[in-house]
Amino acid sequence: MTGLYSSTRRTITHLRRYRHIMAVLMKYGFEEVAGILARRLKIGLGSKGLPTTASQSLAQTSLAQRIRMAMEELGPTFIKLGQLLSTRPDLLPVEYIEELEHLQDQVTPEKIEVIRLQIQHQLKASPEELFASFSPNSIAAASIAQVHRACTKDGQEVVLKIRRPHIVKTMHTELEILEDLAGLVKKRRLFPETINPVKMVQEFSQAVAKEADLANERRNQQRFIRNFADDPTVHVPRVFTEYSSEGLLTMEYIDGIKPNQIDKLKEAGLDTKEIARRGADFVLKQVFEFGFFHTDPHPGNFLVMADNVLAPLDFGQVGRLTQRDRMLLQYLVLAIVNGDADKIVNGLERAEVLEDETDTVELTRDLEELLSSYANLPIKDIPFREALSRVFDIIRLHHIAPPRDFTLMLKCLMTIESFAMALDSEFQIIENLKPYARRFSMEEVSPTRLFRQMRTVARGAGSLATRLPEDASAILTKFRRGKFKVHIHHEHLEELEQTLDNSSNRISFSVIIAALLVGSSLLVAQDGTVLGLITLEALGIVGYLTATAIGIWLVISIIRSRKY
Repeated sequence: MTGLYSSTRRTITHLRRYRHIMAVLMKYGFEEVAGILARRLKIGLGSKGLPTTASQSLAQTSLAQRIRMAMEELGPTFIKLGQLLSTRPDLLPVEYIEELEHLQDQVTPEKIEVIRLQIQHQLKASPEELFASFSPNSIAAASIAQVHRACTKDGQEVVLKIRRPHIVKTMHTELEILEDLAGLVKKRRLFPETINPVKMVQEFSQAVAKEADLANERRNQQRFIRNFADDPTVHVPRVFTEYSSEGLLTMEYIDGIKPNQIDKLKEAGLDTKEIARRGADFVLKQVFEFGFFHTDPHPGNFLVMADNVLAPLDFGQVGRLTQRDRMLLQYLVLAIVNGDADKIVNGLERAEVLEDETDTVELTRDLEELLSSYANLPIKDIPFREALSRVFDIIRLHHIAPPRDFTLMLKCLMTIESFAMALDSEFQIIENLKPYARRFSMEEVSPTRLFRQMRTVARGAGSLATRLPEDASAILTKFRRGKFKVHIHHEHLEELEQTLDNSSNRISFSVIIAALLVGSSLLVAQDGTVLGLITLEALGIVGYLTATAIGIWLVISIIRSRKY
């Protein structure tokens, strides 16, 4: 009851935003989804004044384009959702991924007075008190934060990444709406069972919360600084902790050139081929050596300094790989190079990402067909991005659910390949990737690692042998006392409970209607009054009217429920 009250109150609070969402959905041709949402709101709130579809301009746009345009119009939170989905080729086909990658997170900067107050709130002092100079003009503005230049009192050039005031509260409200929409979509089963929209929104909420926490970004950046401290090809901007907080991040100002500004790079005497190679090594080192990686290495998140040194930016979103994730990547890469489909299937089985119903014979056949198309090509000519895209098509076809960070890592590799090929048309990431995979394979069978694994296994076996008699005794004791319990989880039990609850409510109302009709029939035939105020006959007529009203309401609710 409490959950129902909370959900209803939340829906009422967000009604205006819901109406805007429905208007945008209808504008871009998603009338069915808007209609489902409208019917849901109509149950308790009505839906007068819903906008009509402006479909004449949609004829020449694809479904993927319309989704991207709708997300842009719906604002920052939905743009962030689209950007998150663009990193999940295991969920969406390539045409949707490529379209969502075009989502622009450029918004109007906050007024400088607002920014000054935010700095005062975060650092307990005005920018004039803290810095020798502070620029009132932003050099970048996105939905979560905007960036201003400043100079410390000891002459250090810095940039301040300042979180927009109230953005956390705004996004929290938007995420509540997304959660409601995801629940509605799941209930209607508009997506395949392998796609859980509620889980996706929950993952998205966690990702946005991390990105909005600039203290989390500061910690990520400091870890990158440590990881690349001895690498002369990469310079991670220094963090100024004393000028940083949860809502503000101050870092070293980097004077560099964007990697996609090819002409400027050449004018500065920089080597585009070397930059491409370093960009790939930057990502591969994160994946294979650190297991901690930047999830979005597109050109906008880098600057190139003198001597072809790469300066990565924006560490709000990072991924973490387990040893098993890296082993799965090794299987995948070596299988593509060697044309071995069984190795991919074995890797997926070892990573425990195959469902019980997955047909491994069909899966192997599809993978063999894919690999055969690259069998006669030299390694340098294997189109890695295309090969991975086709692997993701097979993953979706066979309902395989790889770990989220593993998927982000593969998308990261696809992104850095595009980054590098824009700088060097002959670049092939698989040439750079293969040595890392082979090195990782050698590490797996190194004497030191094997000894460590044997020691871990022996310790685990000893612990199991020690606990086994005690655990067995505890189980037998519970059996004897009749206290042994087995917990069973049914996937759709909540829906069954809701159905039974609705059915019992309707039966109860039917009994009430029947009782009112019988009681009213008895009263109408009687003479007399109740407390001298109303006749029994009139009371019986009131009972008839009440029964009629409840009956009409019951019929309407049954008809509406069949539309869901």
